[in-house]
Amino acid sequence: MRYLLLLLLLSCSGYRYGHPNNPLSQYGINSLSVPMFYNYSNLPAVGPEFTRETYLRLMSFSGLKLASGYSKKSDAILIGMIHSPEKLVETQRASSIRVAKTKTPNAIGDKRLNFYVPGNTQVQLYLQIVLIKKPTEEELALIQSELSSQIPISSRVVLNEIVPVTDSYVRELMDDEGVQVIATQNSGVQRKIINRMAQNAAETVRDLILYAF
Repeated sequence: MRYLLLLLLLSCSGYRYGHPNNPLSQYGINSLSVPMFYNYSNLPAVGPEFTRETYLRLMSFSGLKLASGYSKKSDAILIGMIHSPEKLVETQRASSIRVAKTKTPNAIGDKRLNFYVPGNTQVQLYLQIVLIKKPTEEELALIQSELSSQIPISSRVVLNEIVPVTDSYVRELMDDEGVQVIATQNSGVQRKIINRMAQNAAETVRDLILYAF
């Protein structure tokens, strides 16, 4: 009795068991290729992160067969392109500026000129997603060009959206023995933030497909 009541309460609250049905089936898309996303940003090695996270989210659609890479046998292909502002200082905006000698006097010493170190860094990227049915070589080339954002939605171009992805992280600043590990720590923090951005972008792509159709 308690189990039945729990089921009734969960169903009334909007909770759903299992995976949602494939929302692309109404377009005749039951199989989808997801090749590695193109990285046109000025940050290295972000393509695999965004590709993997998006692929994992799309696996939640019941009845949608996914292919890693480009398969001509698939009904459609999902093309991802990662962009960024033109300049690196715009992609990674520094804030909360700190004076280096004030924070790490022993590491800086007396012979170096004073300089500033950012305390917080905001990262800005853009993920463009194009979902197209059975593209030709010419269409694939067009999608990868600067004109891709102008491609209109049609019976074959099911989705063409640009998703802004923004996040921030705090830079560590250490003195004495901490100097030996600080570069590694900041590199690890940046990798974590890129992974989090990839996860957020993937959730947005999934929701676009789920709720836009």
